[in-house]
Amino acid sequence: MKRTMIMMTMVCLTVMGLSGKELRWAKGNTHAHTSNSDGNETPRRVMRWYQDYGYHFLVITDHDMITETRTLDSDANDDFILIPGEELTLRLGDSRIHVCAINPARLATAEVGKTVAETLQNEINAVRLVGAVPQINHPNWKWSFGEKEMLALQDVHLFELLNVNRDSNSFSAGSRAGTEELWDHLLSKGNTFYGIASDDTHDYLGDFIPGKAYPGKGWVMVRVAELTAAAVCQALDNGDFYASNGIELADLQISKQEYRLTIKPYDDTEYTTFFIGRAGQVLKKEDGLNPVYIFNGDELYVRAKVVSSGGELAFCQPVFIKK
Repeated sequence: MKRTMIMMTMVCLTVMGLSGKELRWAKGNTHAHTSNSDGNETPRRVMRWYQDYGYHFLVITDHDMITETRTLDSDANDDFILIPGEELTLRLGDSRIHVCAINPARLATAEVGKTVAETLQNEINAVRLVGAVPQINHPNWKWSFGEKEMLALQDVHLFELLNVNRDSNSFSAGSRAGTEELWDHLLSKGNTFYGIASDDTHDYLGDFIPGKAYPGKGWVMVRVAELTAAAVCQALDNGDFYASNGIELADLQISKQEYRLTIKPYDDTEYTTFFIGRAGQVLKKEDGLNPVYIFNGDELYVRAKVVSSGGELAFCQPVFIKK
């Protein structure tokens, strides 16, 4: 029998954190705006919306500034934290080149480069320089950049797989690749990227209609031993999370032998899981609440995508394997 070895794993492979504490899922949004930039609600009311609707953390990412969070998040005993952030917003020609800084120690600044890839790397470097985790935002917004530019990048793992806004072009159509296809192209060439779902929220007031960037449409579930900004950032940077717009997992375990999910059922909803590998190939399709994929050793990578009969999705992060 061929032995399979996982080359890249996630912290959630164990049931206990490094501190010995039991790991838990924490729901959060990594991309949100307030009236300090181009959102239509104050930071305090933005925080309250996410807190009231069951989130455990929120990263406020106003454009090219850091919104003060310490005075807003003043209750150390609740099950919610605000994490400071910033969205670096550069433009080269028609390309909008935006990168979030998650939990920066100070303001990050970057210059436009000669190319889109250089500009992206400048932003990523600036984010790392201030001790933050970089997140590449909405590559298909205005069709700003894609595989060519992202293959050249270093020291970044997060990108918005599902920016749940009408103009983010997340899905493939018209001979254009969606962000899931982009993801598989990058993974198939050995690049480690983890897919984020986020609101990119701007609109909190008025009707929640398709043309508005309203909250609650896409989020991440990170697995942490404690609810702190440092723990959340480490989990994100390590790919220890899944992205969702409605599906909830009870558990996600990956061993040297298998990739296993446990899906939390909702009412009479039905679920199908696709285990996906090199070039987006579906390696296995399984119905039900407890899908499992057994590694055979030649997949390069395996990721899992769950689809519900209600049209909801969950994206689990890839693991790279070799014989």
